[in-house]
Amino acid sequence: MRKLFIGTCLIFSMLLTGCFGGMEVNDRAFVQLMGLERRDSIYEVTLQIYKSESGTADPDVSKANSFTVSGKGATVQSALADAEITVGKQLFLGHIKLLIIGSGIKSPADELSLFLDGSVSPSCPIAYSEDPAAAAGVLFEDGSFSAEQLLRLMDTNAAEGKTIYTSLADVASDTGVLDCACALPDIRSQGDTVIFDGLTFIRKDGAAGSLAKEDVPGVKLLQNKFKSGDKITVPIIVGDKQATVSVTGAKTGLKTKIEDGKLHVYADVKTRINITENPYEIDRSLIEHSLCEALRDTCISAFSTAVWYNSGDIFGIKIHVRRDCPGQYTEYCSNEEKYLKESIITVKISVKD
Repeated sequence: MRKLFIGTCLIFSMLLTGCFGGMEVNDRAFVQLMGLERRDSIYEVTLQIYKSESGTADPDVSKANSFTVSGKGATVQSALADAEITVGKQLFLGHIKLLIIGSGIKSPADELSLFLDGSVSPSCPIAYSEDPAAAAGVLFEDGSFSAEQLLRLMDTNAAEGKTIYTSLADVASDTGVLDCACALPDIRSQGDTVIFDGLTFIRKDGAAGSLAKEDVPGVKLLQNKFKSGDKITVPIIVGDKQATVSVTGAKTGLKTKIEDGKLHVYADVKTRINITENPYEIDRSLIEHSLCEALRDTCISAFSTAVWYNSGDIFGIKIHVRRDCPGQYTEYCSNEEKYLKESIITVKISVKD
């Protein structure tokens, strides 16, 4: 008991001295957001760093509490070291809320793997931008952290089916070990804020096509990324009458089959809905039928853009083939691009009571 008491006292004494892994908190620069690009063989990082305008640990939320700094180098590590010299403090990456990469990142699994050493959370979201420096350099005029406000904006867009989440671990795994593809939110700066503008496909050799924001709900459904609290609003037209439906829940099952040399993908999407506007009192069955057609078209459009036109397996098709067609998996991997481009998708949408 005495040993436990002494140990507890030692822990509290360390906390009270402000020590953080042998270094004072004031000697660290807490990175909130990072933009990463590579041009002409030189990496450039743009960092949002927290700095309390109140001068205390409690931020003054009436002011911007972040500043930006950049660094360049032949490697990602040297670019970070360059930024560190400018700041004059050791960079701490454990608080990064969002990582934004650009078209110059040609080997995502390799170039991002250095962050998987525990310095950055594997669940950290990743986005894509044609100008990561500009997107990462946007500072909101007030609020505790610009990066947190951006993440809240991303939360809202994801809940409404306008974007999706893809983590650092997803990118490293999908473009590396699995040798597939992943989809990243496409963001760009617009004045003093950023907007989400569709998705960009990323493969082991970098960016490989994009998807319009109108078809993002199709990706969200086919990837089975619908979460509690999400709500996708779908306008419905029956004849010359209109209604509005909110999809409040969805569960998707994917299956694959290889038959006669063709890859067949079957998607079974079960939805829960709420009819939010029906001024013309359209029969519910007609609304449900129209909704199912609209969602099916969105899913097929998303699949065709990603898989047929860009050979981007962002739906985990290879994993499903390995599970559903183990005897044909080796053949599939040997001719994956051909199978993807000639694949046939069948989408079934239903509404649960």
